[in-house]
Amino acid sequence: MLRVLEVRSLALIDNLTFYPSVGLNVITGETGAGKSMLLDAVSLLLGERASADVIRTGEESALMQAIFSDVTVERTQAKANGDELLFSREVRRSGPNICRINGRVEPLTQMAAWGRQLVDLHGQNKQQSLLAASTQRELLDAYGGKKLAQCCKEVAILYKQLSALQEELQALGGDDAAVVRQVDFLRFQLDEIMMADISAAEEEELEKRLRRLTNAQQLMERTHRAYEDLYEADNDSAIIDRLGVVEKELAAASSLDDTLTEILQQVVSAAEQIMDAARELRSYQDTVSLDQEDLQEVTVRLETYRKIKQKYGPTLLDVEQLTEQLQRELDELTHRSAKRVALTANIEQTTASLHKAAASLSHLRLQTATILAERINQALQSLALQGAQFSIHVQQEKHCGVNGYDKIEFQLAANVGEPLRSLAKTASGGEISRVMLAIKSVLAEQDAVDTLIFDEIDAGIGGLTVRAVAEKLKQLAIHRQVICVTHQPLIAAAADHHFLIFKESHAGRAVTHIKKLSLEEREAELTRMLGGEDEVALAHAKKLLHESQAS
Repeated sequence: MLRVLEVRSLALIDNLTFYPSVGLNVITGETGAGKSMLLDAVSLLLGERASADVIRTGEESALMQAIFSDVTVERTQAKANGDELLFSREVRRSGPNICRINGRVEPLTQMAAWGRQLVDLHGQNKQQSLLAASTQRELLDAYGGKKLAQCCKEVAILYKQLSALQEELQALGGDDAAVVRQVDFLRFQLDEIMMADISAAEEEELEKRLRRLTNAQQLMERTHRAYEDLYEADNDSAIIDRLGVVEKELAAASSLDDTLTEILQQVVSAAEQIMDAARELRSYQDTVSLDQEDLQEVTVRLETYRKIKQKYGPTLLDVEQLTEQLQRELDELTHRSAKRVALTANIEQTTASLHKAAASLSHLRLQTATILAERINQALQSLALQGAQFSIHVQQEKHCGVNGYDKIEFQLAANVGEPLRSLAKTASGGEISRVMLAIKSVLAEQDAVDTLIFDEIDAGIGGLTVRAVAEKLKQLAIHRQVICVTHQPLIAAAADHHFLIFKESHAGRAVTHIKKLSLEEREAELTRMLGGEDEVALAHAKKLLHESQAS
């Protein structure tokens, strides 16, 4: 429960400390005294967004601190000091807000998450939120307990998984037919290149062969003449014959002067080389083909190279690089296609699981709605709404969302004989307040939140209805710490602890204070709230206090 609330430099509040206790705590005061500021401080500690406008004029920051005792929140990073938890938030004119939990700096989202487990604050705008379908669904689900909460969580998880899978499938792009066409085209291109079986070495060899085949006749003639000049010329004019003569002369000379021996050996070697060259020329002539079929074969093969380079080139290196690129694209598309198949199957499976879980959730909500509506009807009878009929309509929508199929609508027939209509369309402000109080009184048994704060829950009601509301608040306060801002003396008289907010002027500036009232001070405040200062009003105030304390 909330044990201490300290507020500094917030609007009209200079330095205020509030010590609520167990049971029903009521806060009263003149209009404009600062009651709403006190609740604003609680809202800021619960994670509400803040602007520099809330800071007291002349100050650079506002500070809100609260100590909660007997804490039951699920603890994560921060560690509670025994059973206590310290919330602190500083709102600064320049720079970011600073939020601390037990002295440790935490993000605002963490403070808000913990705050929702500690305090349930119902301002007048929160009562109006009861008209929203989302709030009505949350209240119904809250009453359903752990089983319904687990089912809600399962549906939300499955819905998010399905959405992620659908986004992933959409990100792959293209339809199945387009992917198949692209895969077929890439495979055709790769097959065409692979079947051509081209290589730089073969292309070079083919070009050499083409030159030889194209010039075969000229090669035959020229090599034949060269062969004859070297080896078979008539009248001993062949080079080999003439070298033979030179060799004989040098042999004879070297017998006379051995210094010629080396020259003789050079001539002998030259003759041997010419003989080898002549033999090779003879062999070469045997390889020269004049066959047109060979020429046609080489020409056709080179035409394959030309077409491939024209289509995928312009060079063989370009063709090779393109082949690698096409293979990568094919692998990616093949992988994408397989991934699409897997994603599609996963989407179908997740959709089926989501529909099954959502159907179970609808069934649980229908059961819960019947029980909760009955309990709320009982509570409404004790809040001066005799004859009113409350119902929770659970309608299944066509499409499943993150919260399942169901559209939840609270319906109310405020008077006997009237048909049930949407709460948003039929209820007055006073009726909405009582419905909210009835719901909270029913939910209090399941609700793990220890502190309930109501801001003018009595708005729009009067007479016997106020007394009924006061009784209901006292019943709530048996199980929870209840803090209520009110203008109704009947509710103030029902309090276990009565606090007064008031303004005073110091150094020309208005300052808001809060104090816990003694019995005599409560009598005086109730007298003011009853609108009189005479003995009759005072006697009435004393009577209210006596009756309240006796009940």
